[in-house]
Amino acid sequence: MKVLQSYWRDGSRMPRIVGIDARAFFPLLIALYHPREWSFIAAGVAMVAFVVMEKKGYTLPVLLRAIRHRLRGTVVHARAWWHHRRNYE
Repeated sequence: MKVLQSYWRDGSRMPRIVGIDARAFFPLLIALYHPREWSFIAAGVAMVAFVVMEKKGYTLPVLLRAIRHRLRGTVVHARAWWHHRRNYE
């Protein structure tokens, strides 16, 4: 009897198409919906930007979090009560 391997550990991996993250191909799908020369150029530029961003170690959610952190700054003004450090000594 053959034992089948479980691939549940691969469930969180992002799919890749020709070595490129699959999320980079969404601009191409939009360009196929609206086929104009400028939309294919914009999709190509977006795909190249996603590839360069991935080579630098960023994914889109990580990049958006980094931008939000830069805009927000280092001071967090509202903290939950359990995050406060209270040293009354």
